[in-house]
Amino acid sequence: MHFRAYSLILLFLFTSWNLKAQLKGKVVDANNEPLPMVNLVLLQDGSLVQGSAADTEGRFSLKLNPGKYQLALSFVGMQNDTIAVEMPSSAYLDLGAIKMRGGSEVIAEVQVMAKAKMMEFEQDKRVFNVGQDLTSVGSNASELLNNLPSVSVGVEGEVSLRGSSNVRILINGKPSGLIGSDPASALRQLQGSSIEKIEVITNPSARYDAEGEAGIINIVLKKQDQKGFNGSFDLSGGYPELFGAGASMNYRRNKLNLFSNISYRQNRSPGGGVSDQKFFLPDTSYSFLRDRNQNRGGQDLNLRFGADYYITESQSITGSFIYSPSRSKNYVDLNFRDLDANGEEVREVNRFDDETEISSEIEADINWQKTFGGNKDHKWTADFRYSLEDENENSQIRQDTSGIPGVFLQEVSNVEYQRRTLFQTDYVHPLGEKRSYEMGARLTLREIENDYKLSDQADDGTFIPDPDFNSRFLFEENVYALYGIYNDAFGSKITYQVGLRAELTDLTTEVGNGDSINPRSYANLFPSAFFTYSFSPLSDLQLSYSRRISRPGFRTLAPFFGFSDNRNFYSGNPNVNPEFTDSYEAGYVRYFEKGSLYSGLYYRHRTGVIERITVVEERDGQEFSRFLPINLAVQDAYGLEFNFQYNVAEWYEINANLNLFYTQTVGSFQGQDFGAENQSSSGRLVNRIKFWKSDLQVSFNMRGASQNAQSRRLGMYTMDLAWSKDFLDGNATVTLSVRDLFNTRVRRYYTNGAIAGGGFFDTYGTFQWRERQITLNLSYRLNQRKSRPSRGGGGDFDGGEF
Repeated sequence: MHFRAYSLILLFLFTSWNLKAQLKGKVVDANNEPLPMVNLVLLQDGSLVQGSAADTEGRFSLKLNPGKYQLALSFVGMQNDTIAVEMPSSAYLDLGAIKMRGGSEVIAEVQVMAKAKMMEFEQDKRVFNVGQDLTSVGSNASELLNNLPSVSVGVEGEVSLRGSSNVRILINGKPSGLIGSDPASALRQLQGSSIEKIEVITNPSARYDAEGEAGIINIVLKKQDQKGFNGSFDLSGGYPELFGAGASMNYRRNKLNLFSNISYRQNRSPGGGVSDQKFFLPDTSYSFLRDRNQNRGGQDLNLRFGADYYITESQSITGSFIYSPSRSKNYVDLNFRDLDANGEEVREVNRFDDETEISSEIEADINWQKTFGGNKDHKWTADFRYSLEDENENSQIRQDTSGIPGVFLQEVSNVEYQRRTLFQTDYVHPLGEKRSYEMGARLTLREIENDYKLSDQADDGTFIPDPDFNSRFLFEENVYALYGIYNDAFGSKITYQVGLRAELTDLTTEVGNGDSINPRSYANLFPSAFFTYSFSPLSDLQLSYSRRISRPGFRTLAPFFGFSDNRNFYSGNPNVNPEFTDSYEAGYVRYFEKGSLYSGLYYRHRTGVIERITVVEERDGQEFSRFLPINLAVQDAYGLEFNFQYNVAEWYEINANLNLFYTQTVGSFQGQDFGAENQSSSGRLVNRIKFWKSDLQVSFNMRGASQNAQSRRLGMYTMDLAWSKDFLDGNATVTLSVRDLFNTRVRRYYTNGAIAGGGFFDTYGTFQWRERQITLNLSYRLNQRKSRPSRGGGGDFDGGEF
């Protein structure tokens, strides 16, 4: 793939398009408090031009041609008002603060509301409003992420951004125990009904945690702050077995705001796959066929309670508490057929794993915020978060082999405990309209203890621990961080931001009871820079740079964490070191009358690249494959990304995303070359059609083929379908969705490589984590409007969150 040719697409940055002007303002009450979601109607000569609504802070922005207009405002409990507006040819007008007066006699509310877009662009991130994606109903966080442009979730749950799995996942802007040491499993347990929006930051500034080579994905949980009592309630059912229920409730009076979110999910996920693994040794060759069937699932509960207390007009404190228990019952049925060099079957092995998994997470969070001089942008915040997680997995494994009487039994116990403490403080000081500085500090303490034990049944019926697969592993990581940022402008067209972040990491891993202790400490600087050129209020070009780190996580370092398949299993490597990335990006966004277009060109240079390789080893006369992480040398990645949204007609809207990337990796391990080139792509096309007062959404998803030094993964193409309709005067919605309509979300792969001591191996396989899912969802809103997006709790990155 010749990416120089693709770069020519950036020529569309010309400014010859007929852009509309921008009208801005903020609606407040008599006490200068912002009025959220005020209805706005723009008229010209008595005819309706457009309708919209202010955001939760009372701000609004309208696009229109120069000329004379009337702007009508309406809000429950306020007197309606109309303002004469003359839009100048300069293409920009700021009305400032518009005061609405209260009154007992209120004219009927104008019912013109603006729905939040499925995707919105902000200066340093893209925001995806989950509620606007019809296929999201009844989904978990993992399924929601897989719907996002440039984000891919593998069939086993691994999350990647722009082709890289080194991505940082946050909850409400901070690391959370809800994600834990196993993000794939945790994201499946986090219910979509508790999520307000998801923010994707591909090139974070010094304000944010330096962790994550590809960027940051921030999941913002729901929280309302509307006055009085309001809430939303969801009920879901589906096939394969799926039942879910959820409720988000809020009560605000005077200085106190109470909020809660409760969700429950029970499901089963049938899946499986096949593989053909061949081993060619110096003196012989053989192979085996594997057929895997699995059925995983159980019950997940998520409880979140919290309160905001507004101490004064300029000072508030927020506390929240999360409790999330789960219980799963997982079954894996494996059938192996061993073949000789001539392809003749020599034996058959059946292996059945019955696993019970019980886990719970507890998290408490306190946030304090103070603003100065009546300026909401001049603020000081402090956050404290403490979380505990425990997980207990117990497996009973039965194995029978043809020609061998009796049943061979094994027991696996995997107990894990995690504790995380976070403290951070941030200060933002505006020095003018576009000039400001920020500073902050952060402390993160994390400790994980894991005990893994495999026991084999002896002839007398007792279980004897297997010394090769028994380990106690201790992981302690402390990260200390400071950052500073300066924002300014050159004239009216160019704004810039420069920042520097310093992080000190103390990491200690211990295998056994002090048998092997590996302490490490490293201090690093992470600069960032952003330059934005504004062609007009509707057209921006941004250049950015940041340096990132990807520290090896618990699952990368832990020796063992699975034994269902004793011929193919994943393990960690306690000797893996962090990798570093220099990330460069150029992005251009253009808004026009009926849509928007974003294009980005990015380049990443990585050193110490962490990659998982396949190593063939021998045990008890049988070769098996171990998937082991190692550090390679250098990788260069180049990519192009496009996002397009267009309202073709009042009844038809399309959203499209395309990501093209190329990587080149150089490195070796134990004398074997693992260098490789890879070119791949991913994309999504969403069609939304309105008919008969209902919505139909058709989504096409594409994930192109990719490869590394040992394996090649074939392309994957899927289709999702959803239909929704409002009733009960818009207070209720019913949605029917089908995920993976044609049941094509299957990973197909080839793996081959050399065997230490001579020979090579070759594997072809398929795997599907979950079959096609059909879901019916019913939601009801009490004193809420469907089009009113709620304010996320603590997840807004405007300012000091990092």
